[in-house]
Amino acid sequence: MALSLRYGNSIDYREETNRQAIVFESRLNKLALEYGYKYRLDIQGRSGLPRIEFVPTLREARFVGMPVRRSGGHVAFFKINLDGTLKRHQW
Repeated sequence: MALSLRYGNSIDYREETNRQAIVFESRLNKLALEYGYKYRLDIQGRSGLPRIEFVPTLREARFVGMPVRRSGGHVAFFKINLDGTLKRHQW
């Protein structure tokens, strides 16, 4: 079972961003970790708003991400660390 969120703005940690937004993202990641979700998918379909999905297993991450990638969308795949930071993974 995945937890899915949608919102208009996405945060890229490589860019100079508002510190409050980074703290918000970190808290969101910690909350997902507390509920047993270990991985985060940032999904951008060919059309539509970007969304975030939290999944507990690698198998489910592949199940969620593969159809989006096949249809031409972009999926960024991350593992959530205990402090709320993200570690980028490759498929």
